[in-house]
Amino acid sequence: ELGTPQVYVGMPGYKACLCTYFFVGECSDEMCFNAHGELELRRLPPGVPRSLAGTSFAYSDSHCHLDHVLLSRKYGTYWFYNHQRCKRLPCIYGSGCMFVHRPEDQQPRPLESADFEAWAKELKAVSGSFAGCVHSCCDVDEIDLALRLVQWGREFLDGKIYVAFGIHPTNFEEFTDEVEDRLLHALEQCGRQGVAWGECGLDYCRRAKDIEDDPSVRDRMKEAFARQARLAVLRGLPLVVHSRDAEDDTLEVLMRTVPPTHPMHLHSFMGSIPTLERFLHSFPASCVGVAGAVSYDAVGSDGGLFDVARTLPLDRLLLETDGPYMAPNPYRGEESHPGHIPWIAEGLARLK
Repeated sequence: ELGTPQVYVGMPGYKACLCTYFFVGECSDEMCFNAHGELELRRLPPGVPRSLAGTSFAYSDSHCHLDHVLLSRKYGTYWFYNHQRCKRLPCIYGSGCMFVHRPEDQQPRPLESADFEAWAKELKAVSGSFAGCVHSCCDVDEIDLALRLVQWGREFLDGKIYVAFGIHPTNFEEFTDEVEDRLLHALEQCGRQGVAWGECGLDYCRRAKDIEDDPSVRDRMKEAFARQARLAVLRGLPLVVHSRDAEDDTLEVLMRTVPPTHPMHLHSFMGSIPTLERFLHSFPASCVGVAGAVSYDAVGSDGGLFDVARTLPLDRLLLETDGPYMAPNPYRGEESHPGHIPWIAEGLARLK
């Protein structure tokens, strides 16, 4: 009854995630790619690559969105549909927008400690020692949930859930004085689990239409990034940097705001080798993150992430999932989470 339709044969991720539209009663498609309930769900059980079987090792995830991981697992890939507030007002997507424009239209999607506990139990089934993960809280609406994740981490994972606070470049307008105070207060509330500032940076891809319509968006985004970079330096916090289609401007901001010895994490970098080399040379205390896409049919391939992975020195790289995105093989198509780090390590090792 759960045979894969011919049209989906060979496509990774068939029935590996829940269908959000089915959850809210808007999908009755019998050929839907995603699972209509737990019965159809085809998540692979936790495991490690054969090369690590029977060995003793520890692993950690330097960057993930753990709240999005748990929401995806509970409510489906599009958990944000009619739940998350639209940050583009006036909205450029019109009636096709998946986000909420009026508070009365918001559908609740709560997370409970039992959701975290179930995931933690699955994580503990992975052979190897989980050393921790850094959750990226980069949206003002997600501060309270980040604090709860830290508390649940103390209850179920020996305090191994750490947090970086900042404002993502796609929502850079949110970085006001009031929001800065809220983020700093949340960081203090986390105690030793509050470890970094970010992710923040520049994203000229997701905001391309806005920049085209109003070129000042680019300058205002750069200023919000520079302000957060200076704050991280002032507070002595490692800076988590997001850069997409903005390599030159990202380096320009960092060069004028961050001392060479200040630690940074250039997360999930897939840019050019010249930019990578400039970053490594200019900031000798910083590292670059490699995510799950490094495992995608990579052997023998050239360009982009594969060249980045080959070029990065071992002592300057960080493994990250950027969960729930880019789950590594053989979990491609599922929600990525810290338990997948051993597979990212294997994908990187094969390229090296």
